[in-house]
Amino acid sequence: MQYWDVVTRSFRITWNHKYLWLIALFSGEGGAGFNFSYNQRTSRTTVSPAQVQQQVTTWISDHIGLIVFLIVLWLVLVIAFFILAAVCEGATVRAAAEHDAERPFGLGWAWRSGVTTMWVIVRFRLLLLALALPVVLILAGLIFATAVSFINQNRGAGAGLVVLSILLALASIPYLIYLFFLDRFGTRAVVLEQIGARAAIVRAHRLLFKRLGRSLLVLLLAIAVGIALSILFACALAIVAVPLAIIGAALFASGSAAVWPLIVVGVLILLPIGLVVSGFLSAQSSTYWTLAFRRLDLEAPAPQFYYQAAQPPQPPPQVTS
Repeated sequence: MQYWDVVTRSFRITWNHKYLWLIALFSGEGGAGFNFSYNQRTSRTTVSPAQVQQQVTTWISDHIGLIVFLIVLWLVLVIAFFILAAVCEGATVRAAAEHDAERPFGLGWAWRSGVTTMWVIVRFRLLLLALALPVVLILAGLIFATAVSFINQNRGAGAGLVVLSILLALASIPYLIYLFFLDRFGTRAVVLEQIGARAAIVRAHRLLFKRLGRSLLVLLLAIAVGIALSILFACALAIVAVPLAIIGAALFASGSAAVWPLIVVGVLILLPIGLVVSGFLSAQSSTYWTLAFRRLDLEAPAPQFYYQAAQPPQPPPQVTS
């Protein structure tokens, strides 16, 4: 297996077929993401737990309609984007494989291919969530118990729970890596080999342990490429962001009202750049794993026989007058 050829070919396919950037951005399998965090300063004012509970209960009772509406809206958006991600995932994988085989393929064919495997991908991802759920629940329970212990000033039990949480988190790393490989290999088995969700998990498990050394090398190379790309794009983004930040800080220090138009301009400039970069990184990462999957199993059928069950739809006949 020529590992570096997989990397360079994934970049070449991604750059030559830019529609992959769009569908990969919504596939949920990208090499980049957005993280949101905030810091909250604590006040010195002492408030009793009973007062806090009363205030929270009063606020909830006064805004129960708004809370229910937001919960329902959130669930609808989660389900909609989950299904959209399943379609885009199948479309991206199939398109990358077809371009790797140097067959003609386009956005319309990719979308129809994604719709074909949509529900299988949905079931597959739900199975992966079920496999990851026990670890998440145990860690969440330990974190909650730790917080309760420190709130009740039981520092001995809290320290023990902290140590236990750290040990469990470290022990869960190999399992989470295993689930990562199941996701990458199983998704491609669904799309390229036209099998069901449970069969795809079995296929991914067998391929991983059959080619464990090669799979780990593929993962390490993907991590190295991801780090290099992150540094490169961070430096490029800093060329645009740093001057805007300096000008904004100067305007803010002088009390000028022009700082708000500058913020709007900065968002309008940086947001599209961030989306384009994220789409490119997602497409490259998805293409990379698709090419790696096609080359890992040397005893699998030749690539040209993978798609006999699902050839691309034929273009509509041209109407001539």
